[in-house]
Amino acid sequence: MIKKDAIIIGSGQAAKPLSQKLSKAGWKTLMIEKSEADLGGVCLNVGCTPTKTLIASAKTMQAVKTAEKHGIKVSGLALDFSIAQKRKDQIVADSKTGLIERTEKAENLELIYGTASFSGEKSVLIKKQNGEEEEYTAPYIFINAGSRPAVPKIKGLENVKWYDSTGILGLEEVPEKLIIVGAGYIGLELGQMYQRFGSQVTLIETSGQIMSREDADIAESLQQLLEDEGLQFHLNSSVEKVEGAEKEIKVTVEKDGQKETLTGTHLLLVTGRESNADGLNTEKAGIKLDKKGYIEVNDHLETNIKGVFALGDINGGPQFTHIAYNDFVTLYKNIIEKKDISTKDRMIPYTMFTDPQLGRIGLTEKEAREKGLNVSILTIPGKRITRGLETGSPQGLWKAVVEKETGKILGAAIVCTEGGEIATVVQMAMEGGIPAQHLAQAIFSHPTYSESLNTLFSEFEE
Repeated sequence: MIKKDAIIIGSGQAAKPLSQKLSKAGWKTLMIEKSEADLGGVCLNVGCTPTKTLIASAKTMQAVKTAEKHGIKVSGLALDFSIAQKRKDQIVADSKTGLIERTEKAENLELIYGTASFSGEKSVLIKKQNGEEEEYTAPYIFINAGSRPAVPKIKGLENVKWYDSTGILGLEEVPEKLIIVGAGYIGLELGQMYQRFGSQVTLIETSGQIMSREDADIAESLQQLLEDEGLQFHLNSSVEKVEGAEKEIKVTVEKDGQKETLTGTHLLLVTGRESNADGLNTEKAGIKLDKKGYIEVNDHLETNIKGVFALGDINGGPQFTHIAYNDFVTLYKNIIEKKDISTKDRMIPYTMFTDPQLGRIGLTEKEAREKGLNVSILTIPGKRITRGLETGSPQGLWKAVVEKETGKILGAAIVCTEGGEIATVVQMAMEGGIPAQHLAQAIFSHPTYSESLNTLFSEFEE
């Protein structure tokens, strides 16, 4: 058995910087990934980087389509989807090349391609791509093996061609009629993207609203904007069965006891994700999993086995790349710098990259009410966003949750062209303890989107 100071399983957003930092600190570090194609994790290969690249191409196309409202007439508009795909693939490849170079240059860092699984409490068996097996042990083991798209149980699914959020990125042509099961963040991003590329997109959702975790008014605001672009929604609907014919997929949907058959050319399933822990043989190490199969950790990201940690999606926390990176920061500071940083009560920002975006930070109104907090709810509609009117970009609802007694900002949801950036401004105010009253009077340069924070927080009455 080969000894190391640290073993890292996976190479995602937490593992990459952790491997560099540990090796630089003098730790003999081993990082394991299934293949070079998987190096960098979901975000780099099949998540953030490729999807946001294609979404940017779709946004450009939409700008050209709607240019006439600015007095600009465009004729002969056409999409060469292969070029958009090549651009996406090149950006991913360039990022991958940089990662490989940094890994190869790092001292004390060894990268092995193969399948990792636990063979004991502090030992890992690697089945290499050439069939060879090696066993390693280390006092510290970090698991950053991620999650994968969940496959819903739908009658007839095994008999039709369908895609998950990974597979659909490899299409060589734009779907004529795309049916999407799931109207969460991924479904909405990809749905709007393909609608703008020329697809006819229909989304099916079991919940009564899109983005089921958000407040209803925020969801309704964005849904209206998406419907204005042509997307169609079937809410409170369940998929009873799917059937396939030549170049055609039929999806039978049930709502309130009534059945309807939808017809499309392509089927995308985005109904959530599931843990990759089931392939790690965690029982050999005695590592506890929760009911959903994710690895249980404490607020220092340590499992029930001392010295074994789980980072990113696989620990059942919020499934965002930036949270995985913060997991790395927490562990590095605690282990190397001997700090005592907890993940408890950390702020969880996120952005959905529809257009307009949804930027979110802190509590929703629903969460605040459930906690019994005495809050003021501040809202302004898109028509009051001056910058949006000037640019001709449709805007949604801006919303903030504020503690009545103090003006403390508890959360915000911003449906706006740069909603993620605006929510970040609010987050910085929250981080610094700046109250609503101050943002109502603060000087923001004119005319920017951020300036409308004056308008939003002026709604607060002490």
